[in-house]
Parts: sequence; C-alpha cells; structure tokens
Amino acid sequence: MSSEIRIVGARQNNLKNLDLTIATGELVVVTGVSGSGKSSLAFDTLYAEGQRRYVETFSPYARQFLDRMDKPQVDRIEGILPAIAIDQTNPVRSSRSTVGTMTEINDHLKLLYARGAVLHCRGCGRPVRRDTPDTIRASLAERAQSANDPRLVVTFPLGVPANYTEDEVRGFLDQQGYTRVHAEEAPRAEAASHGGKAAKKSAGKGKGKTAAPAVDMQRILHVVQDRFRYAGAERERVMEALDTALRMGAGHLSVYALDDEGNNAAVWKYSDRLHCADCDIEYSDPLPSSFSFNSPLGACDACRGFGRVIGIDLGLVIPDENKTLLEGAIKPWQTPSFKECQAELEKYAPKAGIPLSVPWKALNAEQRAWILAGTPDWKGGNQAWKTQWYGVNRFFDWLETKAYKMHVRVLLSKYRSYTPCPVCKGARLKPDALLWRLGSQADADAVLPPNEETGRYRRFMPAGAQWTREQLDATPGLSVHDMMLLPIERVKRFFDDLRFEGALDAASDLLLTEVRARLKFLCDVGLGYLTLDRQSRTLSGGEVQRINLTTALGTSLVNTLFVLDEPSIGLHPRDMHRVVEVMHRLRDAGNTLVVVEHDPQVMVAADRIIDIGPGPGERGGHIVFDGDPGQLRTAPTLTGDYLGGRKRVEAPRPMQVAANTPRLILEGARAHNLRNVSVELPLGRLVCITGVSGSGKSTLVQDVLYPALLKYQGKPTESPGEYDKLLGAEQLADVVMVDQTPIGKTARSNPASYVGAFDAIRKLYAQAPLARERAYTPGTFSFNSGDGRCPTCGGTGFEHVEMQFLSDVYLRCPDCDGKRFRPEVLEVRVEHLGRSASIDQVLNMTVSEALEFFKGLRDVQTGLAPLADVGLEYVRLGQPVPTLSGGEAQRLKLAGHLAEAARSGISSAQVAKKGSLFLFDEPTTGLHFDDVARLMRAFRKLLAAGHTLLVIEHNLDVIRAADWLIDLGPEGGDAGGEVVGVGTPHDLMGNVRSHTGQALRAYEGSILPVQAVAAEPAAALALAEPAVAYGEETASPGTPLQSLMRRKRKSGAQAIEILNAREHNLKNISVEIPRDKFTVITGVSGSGKSTLAFDILFNEGQRRYLESLNAYARAIVQPAGKPDVDAIFGIPPTVAIEQRTSRGGRKSTVATMTEIHHFLRLLYVKLGTQYCPDDHVPVEPQTADQIVARLLREHKGVHIGLLAPLVTARKGYYTDLAKWAGSKGHTHLRVDGEFIPVSPWPRLDRYKEHTIELPVADVVVDPANEAELRAAVKSALENGQGVMSVVWPVDTLQRSLACELQQTHFSTKRACPTCGKSFPEPDPRLFSYNSKHGWCAACFGTGLQLQGFDEEQTGEETAWNAWYEGEAKTCNTCHGLRLNPTALAVKWRDRSIAELTSLPVSDAHTFFTGLVTRGREGEIARDILAEIRGRLIFMQEVGLGYLALDRAAPTLSGGEAQRIRLAAQLGSNLQGVCYVLDEPTIGLHPRDNRILLDALGRLEGNGNTLVVVEHDDDTIRRASHLIDIGPGAGVRGGRVVAQGTAQDLMDAPESITGRYLAHPLQHPLNGRRAVEKDTPMIQVRGARLHNLRGVDAGIPVGRLTVVTGVSGSGKSTLAREVLLDNLTHAVAQKNGAPKPREGERPAAGKAPAWSGCERIEGWELLDRVLEVDQTPIGKTPRSCPATYVGFWDDVRKLYADAREARMRGWTAARFSFNTGEGRCPVCEGQGMRTIEMSFLPDVKVPCDGCNGARFNSDTLGVQLREKSAGDVLGMEVDDAIDYFSAHPRIQRPLQLMQDVGLGYLTLGQPSPTLSGGEAQRIKLVTELAKARMTEGVFKTGRASRTPHTLYVLDEPTVGLSMADVEKLIHVLHRLVDAGNTVVVIEHNLDVIAEADWLIDMGPEGGDGGGRLVAQGAPEIVMKARNSHTGQILREFLAGAR
Repeated sequence: MSSEIRIVGARQNNLKNLDLTIATGELVVVTGVSGSGKSSLAFDTLYAEGQRRYVETFSPYARQFLDRMDKPQVDRIEGILPAIAIDQTNPVRSSRSTVGTMTEINDHLKLLYARGAVLHCRGCGRPVRRDTPDTIRASLAERAQSANDPRLVVTFPLGVPANYTEDEVRGFLDQQGYTRVHAEEAPRAEAASHGGKAAKKSAGKGKGKTAAPAVDMQRILHVVQDRFRYAGAERERVMEALDTALRMGAGHLSVYALDDEGNNAAVWKYSDRLHCADCDIEYSDPLPSSFSFNSPLGACDACRGFGRVIGIDLGLVIPDENKTLLEGAIKPWQTPSFKECQAELEKYAPKAGIPLSVPWKALNAEQRAWILAGTPDWKGGNQAWKTQWYGVNRFFDWLETKAYKMHVRVLLSKYRSYTPCPVCKGARLKPDALLWRLGSQADADAVLPPNEETGRYRRFMPAGAQWTREQLDATPGLSVHDMMLLPIERVKRFFDDLRFEGALDAASDLLLTEVRARLKFLCDVGLGYLTLDRQSRTLSGGEVQRINLTTALGTSLVNTLFVLDEPSIGLHPRDMHRVVEVMHRLRDAGNTLVVVEHDPQVMVAADRIIDIGPGPGERGGHIVFDGDPGQLRTAPTLTGDYLGGRKRVEAPRPMQVAANTPRLILEGARAHNLRNVSVELPLGRLVCITGVSGSGKSTLVQDVLYPALLKYQGKPTESPGEYDKLLGAEQLADVVMVDQTPIGKTARSNPASYVGAFDAIRKLYAQAPLARERAYTPGTFSFNSGDGRCPTCGGTGFEHVEMQFLSDVYLRCPDCDGKRFRPEVLEVRVEHLGRSASIDQVLNMTVSEALEFFKGLRDVQTGLAPLADVGLEYVRLGQPVPTLSGGEAQRLKLAGHLAEAARSGISSAQVAKKGSLFLFDEPTTGLHFDDVARLMRAFRKLLAAGHTLLVIEHNLDVIRAADWLIDLGPEGGDAGGEVVGVGTPHDLMGNVRSHTGQALRAYEGSILPVQAVAAEPAAALALAEPAVAYGEETASPGTPLQSLMRRKRKSGAQAIEILNAREHNLKNISVEIPRDKFTVITGVSGSGKSTLAFDILFNEGQRRYLESLNAYARAIVQPAGKPDVDAIFGIPPTVAIEQRTSRGGRKSTVATMTEIHHFLRLLYVKLGTQYCPDDHVPVEPQTADQIVARLLREHKGVHIGLLAPLVTARKGYYTDLAKWAGSKGHTHLRVDGEFIPVSPWPRLDRYKEHTIELPVADVVVDPANEAELRAAVKSALENGQGVMSVVWPVDTLQRSLACELQQTHFSTKRACPTCGKSFPEPDPRLFSYNSKHGWCAACFGTGLQLQGFDEEQTGEETAWNAWYEGEAKTCNTCHGLRLNPTALAVKWRDRSIAELTSLPVSDAHTFFTGLVTRGREGEIARDILAEIRGRLIFMQEVGLGYLALDRAAPTLSGGEAQRIRLAAQLGSNLQGVCYVLDEPTIGLHPRDNRILLDALGRLEGNGNTLVVVEHDDDTIRRASHLIDIGPGAGVRGGRVVAQGTAQDLMDAPESITGRYLAHPLQHPLNGRRAVEKDTPMIQVRGARLHNLRGVDAGIPVGRLTVVTGVSGSGKSTLAREVLLDNLTHAVAQKNGAPKPREGERPAAGKAPAWSGCERIEGWELLDRVLEVDQTPIGKTPRSCPATYVGFWDDVRKLYADAREARMRGWTAARFSFNTGEGRCPVCEGQGMRTIEMSFLPDVKVPCDGCNGARFNSDTLGVQLREKSAGDVLGMEVDDAIDYFSAHPRIQRPLQLMQDVGLGYLTLGQPSPTLSGGEAQRIKLVTELAKARMTEGVFKTGRASRTPHTLYVLDEPTVGLSMADVEKLIHVLHRLVDAGNTVVVIEHNLDVIAEADWLIDMGPEGGDGGGRLVAQGAPEIVMKARNSHTGQILREFLAGAR
C-alpha cells in the first residue's frame, strides 16, 4: 500500500490552497485556534473524499439513501483510504437504540443467552429442561420409591384422525402388537397438530384456503406401551419402554401410577420438549432473536420493544403536591370547560370520607386511589357517572373517546408523557425471554447482592412470573434485562467471572471473549458508569464519540482513515490516557487517524502535529507548523506559545467566597448515582463542578438543579430527579442553560441577526434621509423577507445550483453580485462620524470594524459588544452561520445569551436587581487555549454584572480560574456520586482523594516555569501521558516510543486473518490472505470458494464499514448478516464485483450502466440551451405583456381559465398545500387534470407523481376585459413563479367538473420567440429513458417498436429480453434516440444529448478531454466532467473503447457486460481497499482476459488487496498467493487443501487444481470425429443480425461444434439468436407441436420465416432443439435439485404408497413441501425461517418446528426403508443412487447428476445456495433427463427411433473447475456419440481443443467483428493468420504437451 495520502490545492472554506502529505498508519493531530480551518481540512476535505469514494462503489439505488459527502474543493487527493468519521453527532434518534445496541454487546448477549442460559418455569420457578429416557428413568426411580413402588403403566398418546373410525385405528394398532388402551380423552384444541401456537398460526394464515383441518383428531387414546413395578423391572425393559413410547407419542408420554384397586393414583407427564411437567406449561426453544427487542420475535407486543408507552402522567395532572383538592390540585379541572368535574369531586368526596383541605402529598394511598380510580364499587353503564364518582382515570378515558376533536387532542397532549410499558414493565422483551437466566447463584450475587445497601439495583421480576421476591433472589443467574439495568463495570465483572459448566463449544467461548473485550473497551474509555439500556439519544457528545471509538476498535477494520473530532471532550484529565490508548490501538492495527484536538495530553501522544493558523476565519487557513510534538513547544505559533509556557490562560483575580456570601443550597440529591449529595453554590461567583467522567456532574446540574429551579419558577419542565430541599432560589432573577445543542443551520442566519444587533442597524437605515423620502421601513433592509432583497437569489447572495448526485455548487448571484439587496436599497447610506456605508457594506464588516463604525450608538454597540467579548471580533456580520466552526458556533451562542442579558437590563447591576444563574455544560468544547482565555474574559464581564456562573468543566485552565470548585467522585458510576471536596482551586490541590486536585497540581507544575520552552525536560514529562507500555519491549533510551512502534508495525505481517470459518460447508477453516497482494481462491465447483470470498470476506468488510453510516442507510443497503466465523482480523473495507449473467434491460445502455448518462443528464439540465423543436431557435424569456398579447390574438372570445402550477410531478400527500390554498380563499385545486375541493382534501396516493395547479381566475378573452385579463395573468405568474397555463373552453365546467379541457403552458422565463410556445423548467428526468418526462411517447424509451410494450414495463422483464420472440424494429418516431423532441432539442456545445451518446467510448473520451470550460460553466461542469472522464478512461482500459455509449444492454455479450461493471467499480480509485471479484474472466476470450489481468495489476499497484475466485489457468498463474479449497465439493469440500504459490499447489497431493496445473489434459481425449465432404451440414446463409456482416457458416450434423471468438465478435448472436431461435420455430412447425412459449408467432404455411439471416439449410434431420443457457434457477429456498430436475414427484408417489400413509388416507400431495398439509406449518416447507429485522439484515434461522426437515412431524413419521421424506431431502446424490437403485425413473436423473460431477449435492439443497457452476450443470441434467438417455439409445413415447436433437449450450464451463470441465467434456462426447449435434459457445481452451469443428468469429469485437474468421477442425483454425483463437490455441496445445 502506498504509504501516504497526498492532498494538492485544498481550498475548502477558508483553506488557502494547501498542499499536504499525510503518512498512512500514523496518528496525526490537527490543532489551531477555533475557526482556523482544522475541520475544513480533516472533515470537509479528507473524510468527505474518503467516504464519498467508498460509497460510490455501491449501486446507484443504494447510493441515493446514503449521505454521500460533498466533493471537496481540492485539486486532487491521491491515495485516499475509505474514511470513517468518529464525531460527536449521534445519527440514531430511535429510542430502540441503546448503549448495548450501539456497541453490539446486545447482539452478542442474545447469542450467549440462546446458547448458555437456563430456563426457569414461570409458575414454579424450577429449571425446565428436555426429558430423555435416562432422565425420565431417574425421575421414575425417585417418584416410585416415595410412592411405595406402585404399579406403573407407561402410555403414549395417539390421535384418531377424523377420516378413520376408532375401530380402524385399533385394528392398525393390533397389527403392530398394541392391544390395550389405558385412557381416552378429548383432544385439546391447540394440541391438534402438536405445534401448539404454530398450528394455530398456520390455521389463521390460510385466508380461505384449507384452514379447516387444524383439529382433525376426534379423540386421543393413551395406548399402553408397558406395565411394571419399577423395583422389579430390569433397566433394559424400562429404557426400551420409555424410548418406544416417546417415539410413538411424538415426544410425549404419560406414566400412570395405580393404587391397589387399579385406579389412577397419579399421572406423571414427560416430554422431550421444553415442558414443565408440574405446571403443564410448554415453552419454545430459545432463538437469539427472542432476546432482542429490535426483532419482531423478541420485542414486547404491547410497546414493540420501546419499553414505554405514551399515557397520562399524573405528575402533570397534579403538578403541585402542596395544593389541596379545594385549592385545585387536579389541574385539568380548574378550566371553565371541566369545572363541573371539580364540583362533582367536592360533592362525592365528603361522602367517601376524603378530606378536601389536606395537601395531596398528605393523603394516604387509599384516599388517592379513590380520587384517581373512582369508587371501588363502580357499576358501569352509560349513566353511571351521574350517580357515582368516576375518578380521574375514567375522566381521561372519556376524553380519549373524543380525541377526534382537535382541541381535545391538544388538551390530552398537555397531560401525556411516556410511562413504562405495563406489559413488560419496561423490559422491552416478551415475558418468556426473561425466564432464561445466565450464570450461577454466586455469579449473580457478586454483582447484584439481594440485600444491596444502596437499594438502587434489584433483580428484575419478569412480567407474568408467579414468584416471590425471595424466590427470585434465590434463583441462580441473571436475566437479560438484569444485565441491561446494571452499570457496565458491573456487567464486566459478571462476565469476567462467568464460567460455563461442562464442555463449552468454541462459539460460546468466542462470544464470551467478544463480550468481555467490548465491555473492557467501554470501561477503558471511562464509560463504565453507563448502563446497557441507556438510550443513545440521551448521551452527551463526548460519550457518543467514545462509544463510536470503541465500536471502531471492536470492528477491527484496517486500512481505514478514522477522522476524530476532539475525542477528549467530556473526559477528566485523569482518564485522558485511556482515549489515547484506544487511538494508539487503532493506529497499531494498521489504520490512519486524523484527530482535531486542543488537549495537550492528546497532542503529546501524536506521531505528528499540524497547526493551522495563524488566526481564525479569513486570517487562518495556512499551515503554520508541521512536525512532531516536541518541536511544537519551541515553534513560534500561538499553540507553541501556550504549550511552551510563554503564554498562559490568565486566572483573573478570584472573587473571594466569604462566610456571608449569599448561596443557593440544594440538599439530598439522590438521582442516578448521587448519594444524598448536598451542595452550596455561592452566588455572584464563577463556580466550577468537576470530577471524573460518570461521577454525577451532569445528573446534579441537568437532571436535578436545573429542572428544580424551573419548577420553582413555574415553568414547564421534566420532573426533576429526587432531592430534599432547594433553598435560596428566590435570590435569582432567572436561570439560563447554555448547552451544546447546535444553533440554526440556514445560510440566511448570521452573527449580527443571531445576537439581535441587525434589528438596531436596520432601524438606523430606515431613519436615513433617503429611506424616509422613499418610505422604506426597517423591513426593507431585511434579506429574509420583504421587497428590499434581491429577487433573483432571495437575499442569500448566491445562486444555489443543485447537483443531484454531486456536491451542490454555490455561485455568486449574477444580479446583486452577492450583495443580497436590490440596487435601489443599496443607494441608502448611513453617515456617522464622517464615514458612510450602505447596508451590504455593513454586513461585510468584521465585528471590530462595525464597533468602530457605530461608535457611540448604544443600541448597536450593546448588540455587537458580546461578539467581541467572546473573541469573535474577526467574524463578518453577514457571514452565514453554517460556515462557522464548532467552537465559533458555541461562542456565538454564548454571545447571544450575553446580548440577551444586556438587553433585558439585568446587566446594569443595581443593588435592587437580582442576578441570573447561567449553567454551562463544557463551554470550552472546540476551543483553543487562546479562545479559552477570551472566554474567561467574557465570563468575568457576566460576573461583573452580578450574575452567577455554574460551569461543568474538565478544562484545567477554566478550573484554575474558578472562584469556587465542587469536586464530585471519587470515581465514576457506583463508586462516584459523593462530594469529594469543595473550596478554591488551591484548597482542592491539597485534597488527597481528589483526582482533579492531582491533575491541577501536575498542570501547575508543567506550565508555571516560563523558561520551560526548549530545554527543560521536566515540563515535557508533566505534559506527557501517563507512562503506559504499548509495546512489550521497552525502547532504548533516545528512541521515541512512536518510531519504535512504527518500526514494529512496518515489519509486522500484513494479512487478513479469518479464524474458524463455518459458513455453509466450510469446515472450521482458518486462512491468512496477504494484504495489498493479488490472491486467487480456487478449487472444484461447490467447494466453498465463493462462501469464503463473498459470504465471509466481502460481507464482513462491507458490514463493518456500513456500521459507521446512519441506521436509515443501513436499512436500505441491507448489509449482510454476520457470517458464522469466530473472528476476522485486519479486514479492510471491501468492494465486490460479482458475476451477474444478466446483461441489463431494454432501457439500459452502455452510458446508463457506467452512469455516464446520469452525469450527462445533469450537465444538460444545468448548462444546456433549450431550442424550440419546431423552429430550431433558442428559447428566451418573455414578458407578461407578451403573454397577454398572445392570448388576445389566439383565444379571442373564448372563456378561458388561468392556472398556476404549484407542484409538478412530485410524490406526496400535499395536505398542507390544500390548507394553504383554503386559507387564501381558493375552493378547488386541479390535481392530475381533475378539479378537487380543498376541503375535505382526499388522501392522494403518496407514491404516485402528482401535478397540482391552482385555479387563479376565469376570463372571457376580449379587449374590453383586458385590464381583468392582465391582473389575472400577473396573479397566475406570481403564484406559479413565472409559469402559468391556460385551459379552455371553461363553459363546459359548469356542466361537469370532469370534462376534458385543452391546455397550453406559458412561461416568462422560457418561450420560443417565433411561435411563442413555452417550455417547462428543465429537470434531469427530461433526459431519462425511464421517466415519462423524457422518453419518446411511441417507444417508451426503448428506441424500438416492441409489440405490447407499454409505460408500465421497465424493460428488465425476461419477457422483453431472453424470451422476446417478435421482431424489434427501430422506433419510427424517435429513430432509435429514445427521447422526446423537447429533450432532443436541448443543445450544449451545439450537440444534443443523443448526439453525444452516439459516439463510441474512444471518440467521447477525445471530446471530453479536449473541452475547456470557464467562469460559471467551469464551476458547474468541474465535478461532472471529472466523473465522466474517469469512467471513459476505465472503459478504454478494459478494452471497450469500440462500444457506442448508446449501445443497448441486451445486445452486449456476457464478457462485455462483465467488463463494463468492472470499469464502473475500478473508477472509484481508492487505495487500501480489498476488491473481491467473482470469476471476472467469465465470457472473456483468452486475449481479453490478458487485458483484464493488466487492469487488475494496476489496481494492485494502487495499494489494494485483490481476492479473486477463479478457475482460469492464466489468472491462477498470475496470482501472488493461491488458496485451494477442497478436496471435493459440497460437504466433501470446505477445507484448505493447499496455499501458497502455484508450485505449492502442484506439490499438494490432495489438490485437484494442482494436479491439473502440473498435468494439463491431453487433447483430444477420445479422438476427433472427422468432418468429411459427405457429412450432412446445417448451413446458415447471410446472417445479418446486430453486428454480423453476412456470415455464412456450416455446422456438421452429429459432431461437437464450438463457436468461439473474442468478446463482442458475434458468437451468441450467430449461435443463439440466428441458429437456435430460427430452428426452434422450424422444428416446432415441422412436428406440428403447439408453440413452446407464449408470445411466439403461430406456425405459418410450410416454409419457416427466417429472421436475422437469408435462410438455413439442412435442418430437416432435427427432431428436437434444446438450449442450456445461464439464466439462474429458482430463487426461493423451496426450489431444490429434486424439484428442479423433476424426480421428486416420483419420490412422493413412493411415500404415498407406504402402508402408514395409506392407513392415514394420504396421497402424494401430503409429501409436497410447497403446498398442502404435510409441510411444516411454521416455515411453510422452507426448512428455515426468515426473520425480518428493521434496521438490521434479515436473519435466516433453521425452522424450530421441523429443524430444517421441511415437513411436520406426522408426515416425517412415514418411513421408507427407515428414512423419512425429510431424510431423503438431506441425502447426497451419491447415496441416493444406491437407495433408489430399484426405481429407474428416479435413479436415472441422479446418475446424470453424478456424471456431471454433482454427486455431492443433497437432494434438498435450496437453490439460492448453489454456486453458479452447480446451477448451470443442474440445468444441463434437466435437459438431458428430458431426453431419457440410456446407453446411447433414446426411447421416446411414440417409437424407439432415436430422435436427433440439436443442443445449444451457452458457455457451460462458467464456474467449473478444471476437473469439472473434464467431466463436462465427457458428457458432451456422450451426447454426440448418441447421435446428436452439439453446438457450444465457449472460450475455455480445453473445450475448444476437444471440438470436431470450430467456428471462429472476429477478428475484433463490436463493429470490428461480425465476420467469420475461420471454420474447420481445430488444426485448420490454428493455421488461420488473423485468428486470435488459433494463435492462443497453438500456444496452449504446445504448452500442454
């Protein structure tokens, strides 16, 4: 991998054309003052480019959902890695997202619980486990002994089917030797088919199908298996009885204990399922998803996994508990509407003995219950409320029934809040999931003692469990919800000590390791105090960032660029080294970290520091220092001055806190982990609350103090956390919280208006003489509204050009030149102190310039002064807020609060005025040392004004400068929550327990000596992080740790390690794939190559990267589930280039497949000029007068209606639009051509595109009405923003609203000057073949006349591609250009879009490379042209320069389609990525293969890892590392047979690939069949389809013919479209057979109608034509080889003939797993269930009903030779051949499968899991089986004459290994030997060398091909001079010999 990322010419935001090189694998810190450009470099440039390029490797569909970053303003970036940002934003707002789900600990926990937890019965609390004969016997021994050894009767239950009498069943039992029935009972409805719930479910699902037979049993007989006394029976007899009874009773048996009279004394029931025999409750097996609240299987049904429901909150209904009922404690009843409820309360309460004048909090529980729930003996009924007390709850229930009224809904919303879900009690899971417990009693007690003194944590009582608290405390282990409620550090302790009894499988061990590792990471970064159930949206920014950091560590990606934004935020100096360790760990794994940071401890830990400055804003954007941390201390930069101690954040004179200083006192705070904390805040001082992370600072301030103060002031708030008293609040005027929420994000919001200074400035301008003269108001000088702003840009000052899939372009507005206002408004100037300025000049001033200009004007000064106070004096007044940095935005917010305080006059600190309390949460976030110094000065101003400041802070400079400190701790979480110390900073330094005091001491020591610039090492040490050994070996003195680590990293083996992969058929294999090398994975087909490459490597690399994106995007892209593998280390982000055999639909072209067309569409929309299609003149704007004149001219005397378009072809409901129209007095809107009333507005189809127009007026066009017409036109144009339309004749509307109207559009912006026709605003869809806005109305974008093709078709359907039989002629309307006349009339550079796309790739490349664009065109086209050029270059690199861009996808050859996909992917130009390719050589001629390998070589050179699944000889020999998987296929494969070089493979005895590499096949294998002069030939004459140029070719009958040639030369066209299609028709016509497929033309006359050629001769010998192509076989898991090949029907008949089946009256249909009652009702015969997950990939799990056997247990009870139908589906073909040897109809297809090398497949393997090569061969077998081959003689139904068949095979070697190719060649020879003709289209040299006859097409592809280069035996073709095939075949045969 290249070891650096090069940035050239970065100009993003304020960066000044920076050039920078960043070494990969380093930790780089970017620092500098706030606003200097750090984030512009790290996030907007580096991260944006790395993320954008990786996201581009996804499909265009997926990309529209991913937040792709904008392309940065930079000349170029080379060697960029895929990037992940770890910042402080939390993308997920769902309350289902918790700390546990964010860190994936929940995912691992659910797997652990499913594997290792023990179930406890909800009734009795005992453990529940499955019974086996052994456990039953042990239980019987115990019970029999305690019951004095009674006589026992062992019975099993048997149902009597409805279609049998009891006698018949007893008869069957007699035959089997069962003669006694001990008891009978009526069946339980649910147990009819003993799936219990499953059966019910399937019965309900049928919806009118056969839902009846849910209960088809009449009675249940308990049949006697054996009778004995336990003591006297020998063990074998007991065991046999129990075993047989369990089997016969389908898993259930009962043992009756008899008394002396022979009556039943007791019944003991046993079950081999999860069943509590004592409580008779059956439980289902646990699935991992049962423990996940993000899965429909696990989530509580009531709250859907949210853990809470919205309900009435009594805290809001009774807000003040000090009030009495008479004083109005119940708030909703104090309003006039409901005061009668209050009266009724006062009437009924005294009768019930409820005191009315006692405060609510003094009422006892019984009295409260009466008030809330009503009278206990409530009778109900409609009138009951008149005579009885109904209570508060019923009052709200009644209100809910009125919730259809708006005002009632508003009222309810005031009293609603979230309450814990009543069903699951907040546990989020279904009740049964909480009955499973993990660990022992000791494990649980260690972390959750039953009598914990704090009482904070108690074991969770599962909903529905009938246990006592004592029983719960005595139950071993913890439930999954207990884990959720404990702090992470305790959960970590639990898992560290957890040991499983018995043997632990490797997977559970791995899960434990993974859980422990993640919990340790979380504790490492100081988050041990969080709980797993904490909602992620309640986390602070610093916590989110640190969690994301641990997640990144957990995913163990490598070769990734991590960009971090101040990871030190929210961390106490003591914990800083933890984050540093995590970052070093990420770096040492092989990643690059770029960190924006101001904290000295992080800076010291960096490999390199880049300081950006010298100042903020415009004064920044330069690199002022670039080097290692040691050099920065002596560097003459601002950062260096502070680090070197030459400057310091001054601690101004502290204000003493005396004994008489007034205080605010909070006593007894107990929320979260606070332990009865009482604090005193001295007022009028700067008070700092400090303490390690998790010590309770935010809880104290945000959860207790702030809400308590708000509540005291009577403001609405969340209820405060528990506390006892709040004293002294009356001394405060107000309380203000300044937190870290972001401020406004629109481009119009700016600093001046944010602090309110702009209002004063506007008033000044409105008083200027010229403004008064023109009657301008202050509103005229607003650029947000009013008529003073520039109408073109709407006051923003720039034109925003939206680029759909590129970053948007902002251009200076051409009309106002960026000044935002109309020229007339800019003439108004304000004169002051001898200077004058217009309003735009003021907006352009910096704050300091404005303060100077407006000197002495108090109003403006008070507004602007706070901006200067917080250090923003350099910001321009009109700078858009989104362009401010995080630190600047934070300070702007503070300035807003300061200005607010100044305006409300509080700041004039008169004695009578009270001060306010300002609460700050880490105000130094994003601030540099210098900015902190300024912040302190602003704080002092607030203090001087008499306010109190309470700051939560970790920054030592702020802590040093505080007047009073309150230190919480001593640790975080459980070990925190106490006050460790209070007092001045000096007092705290002497406190031994205080970590803050220690950090202050160390900091003072490091910064105080001012001469500590260069030499003093002590200072350096104090700043360094705590000494933590990162490497085992210690550095020699003088070697810095970083360089030592770098050396170690460079020398380390760079490989992707996969440990113990078990996915599909892999046998626990571990492999290492070298990074940055070309690796080929090979092996026989079906051995597990693709599983390793795609299901494991690609899926995991992509999934880990995707997890860094937002959850919404993940839901769309559906990352794959986690593969079954222990661990994968060192995996880079991956990109897959899969083999897809489809070529694309009728509307796809080369340009759309490569996305060049998307960019061209954008280019034409933004820069094209619309011409009038009729007059060929450019369209131009027209005035309203011209429109009126044209109306008077063309519509004189007609009654017309004027409409303004509001919405054009956009999806949505548009309810708000209807409301707006109604409020403006309009009664109707015209929607999609129909007039619809605005009220009631119908629900529109949300997914359909609607066009909505506003009817403005209706006028009779007449010169007399000209004034009215003008007004109507003006109004319509205003509403339609310059566009309107006219409909006529309106007279008909009086008769019917639905009548047809004619319509013409008018536009003031775009109209033809000659004919006056108006054109709509251009839209990218105007140039799309897939949109009705763009396509040609005659051919719908296909460019062809296709019979029956309409707008509903996409063109992707098989019917229009592979199966289309009709003739496809060019469309007469658009002449094949696919677009409508308006689209074709848009020109750019004098060409239409169709002219550009008609160019071949090479010519298009020349055109775009030679383009020069300047000015506005250059700005807009810059990114588009770069994208187009990049894609064209890659198309040429893969050898496709000859393709025209508008070439239709269906006409491409397979090889061309494959290479186009490759070119599209390679264009992303990333480094450090792992590309996974699936047989890229498919469809490629050996010559093209070499071109491709060169392109891959270049990719490898860029520093990428290439993993290719391939069988091709050339590719294998080119690889630097080989992995051979085998030795066999399917279950016989899945092992690594050999790895290393080609020589290593040849030396490995088991490697089949190695054997073929060492000893290639010797051709010909069984002699050539000569083609003599008299051999009958099928002659194709004059073939001219696609690129064929009048080809005449001959195919000898009864021979093996191979059609070959380079990709795109016309092979498939000749063999399939000319030969096969024509002969299929001709033969069908000759045989008089019905047409084989729909859509074909009927047989006509005698002579076949030839298409694509002049004629075909010599075909009359053929009786049948069969084709084997590459279309995939069935896609559902129910399709499998047995059903596809077709012998399953015969197997079903065999089972239906079995005696048991006949006894139950079953037919063959019973044994179908596709339909019917025999299949498993849970999975409906699929053998697995797909569990759909929102925001997560769908999960496939084996069905828990049938364990993958597909049938229900009754059906599986029928056996043939001891195998059930489910067993047969699980058999391999090889075994099945022997098993079915007596059934030739079944054995024959199985024999064929074995012949083509599929002997290892199971009969029921789901089709989607077959590899490409396997599916191909199964199709071949299916075709061969139709021909019923027996020893070379064919018998047909009619006669025994051997019918002569023509087989056409399209690349049958796709996906086949060399060994399988040899088998295939033998099968082909057998076909020919049996007297058939075989034509194969093929590139495989082994097959070509075997041919009797070759037809070589060429010489090149595309237009350079289509000719017959040579035909004849291979020896003849080898001599042909211009045959590429001949030349390569010569080399190949020479090498083989």
